[in-house]
Amino acid sequence: MNLYPVIQILADGELHSGQELAAALGVSRTAVWKQLQLLESDYGLQMTAVRGQGYQLNYPLDLLDHDQMMKWLDPALQPGLTIQLEPVITSTNDTLMSMPPGKADFALCAAEMQTAGKGRRGRSWHSPFASNLYFSLAFDLHGGGAAVDGLSLVAGLATAEALETLVQKSVTLKWPNDVWMADRKLAGVLVELQGEAQGGFRVVLGIGLNVYLTPEQGSVIDQPWTSLQQHQAVPAGGRNRLLAVLLNHLLPCLNEFRKSGFAPFYQRWQGLDALRDQPLMVPGQDLRGTGAGVDERGCLLLKTTDGLITLNAGEVSIRREQP
Repeated sequence: MNLYPVIQILADGELHSGQELAAALGVSRTAVWKQLQLLESDYGLQMTAVRGQGYQLNYPLDLLDHDQMMKWLDPALQPGLTIQLEPVITSTNDTLMSMPPGKADFALCAAEMQTAGKGRRGRSWHSPFASNLYFSLAFDLHGGGAAVDGLSLVAGLATAEALETLVQKSVTLKWPNDVWMADRKLAGVLVELQGEAQGGFRVVLGIGLNVYLTPEQGSVIDQPWTSLQQHQAVPAGGRNRLLAVLLNHLLPCLNEFRKSGFAPFYQRWQGLDALRDQPLMVPGQDLRGTGAGVDERGCLLLKTTDGLITLNAGEVSIRREQP
């Protein structure tokens, strides 16, 4: 049964009668409670029943809405973008990768919840309902395998610059694909490719941004994380404004990257580098050194006792060495 219509009613956090909810679900009033129990089991939404008055969520939801998002999206970008908003899917990346290319320059898929959200290097991305932003962009990229160099860094940079502009908080970048706030992970980028280097790629670029993630929801995450709400940094307009402002920065940056690669973004990325001059280690390898920024292809530079080493974004994960 599609429960999203009743979620849209309950999203305001107010009490709603069983009769109103029964009409939305298309069931009898006696069947309402049984169906609403699925909100907790399937969607993780906690709800209260008030005898004689109705039902309400324990907290309101900031749902994605096409019309609200479009109010904040740069009109110049709208003709080149197709938009798909979904309540629940396996993964926004998987959804776009299964679709044929369209006529627009970019295809957007965003979801309230992912049941199999993906992170870098095979990790899962925790995706509770309406708590964060989960979205992907699909677009074509020509120029061979080297054309992809630095793409995840550019996406992270555009995300960081959008957030700094919108929420007026300091944001940094952790090579190769994380956005940090207060030395904790706020957002991440995943790039997947279809096609052959000789004929060009279909790129699917996924971004997850923690917006309302609570300590209880985040207890399954195996690294230090944070959310905009923890820093009182959720802007007026909520997730719809956030998504639109991110797109307002991302799409021009991706267009520039398609023309000129990473070079135009090199200095800007260096200015937000969280690992520069920090003691670093490569997990699984006996390799330690000091972060020395990135080169003009987006590779990490690690200053070691044996000299300067260049690390490709696809090879390793970098973590700060514990003192």
